Parts: sequence; structure tokens; C-alpha cells
Amino acid sequence: MKKSLLILLAIFSLWNVADAQKVKVVSHKEFYDYISQGSVASAKPAVFDFNATWCGPCRMLAPILEELAAEYEGRVNFYSIDVDKNKELAKQLEIQGIPYLLFFKNGTSEPEEMVGLSDKEELKAMIDKILTK
Repeated sequence: MKKSLLILLAIFSLWNVADAQKVKVVSHKEFYDYISQGSVASAKPAVFDFNATWCGPCRMLAPILEELAAEYEGRVNFYSIDVDKNKELAKQLEIQGIPYLLFFKNGTSEPEEMVGLSDKEELKAMIDKILTK
């Protein structure tokens, strides 16, 4: 009985952690769907974070983006794209350094971009800029 309870608690805690993630992992297809139709984001502004699991600055940026996703919930959608799993997209976008962020007002607009690790205030300023654009 005790073992079953511990297993249930472990499953529940993992479920809560997964549910808490606000930045959605997407593929190149979902990225193209967003920029061609706005369908991924339902016409909301979006932040796309191009990253890799081996990238230290990317790992440092991830929790900041999670915080911002919670702060801007309902107004801006946040997405993560692993460049190693989406090499063709990274090549087409000519991504030379990561983290690489694209900020869209909507899927059809010209995005703003940031390369490298940025602090939370810089990111908030860029997000506020696309919200007022």
C-alpha cells in the first residue's frame, strides 16, 4: 500500500511539472504553419526560441522564458525549437548562433530578432514592443 502511494505521488508530481511548462516545443512544420497561416498561435504574438540541449546559454534562458510565458499568458504564445532536431529550418533561417529568438506580432509580419543570452528585462522590452507595434 505504501509503495503504491509513493508511485502515485511520483506520477502526480511529474504531471504537475509537465503541466507547469508554458513554452511549447514545436517542430519546423508548426513554425511554418504559424508564419503562413497564424494557425499555431491563433493570431497572437509569438516568441520562437531556437535552441539546443547542449547549449549552456539556451539552458539559462529557458527558465526566463517560462517566467515570461506565465506573465504574458493569454497575450503572447511562447515556442521552443531544437535546432538539432530541425536542422533544415535552422539552415533556411541562416541561424548562426543560439539562443536565437524571433518575436512575431503575427505570423505574417516581419519578426524582430535577438541572438544570444538576454536578461528578463531586455526580453520584456522586446515583447512589449511587439504588443504595441
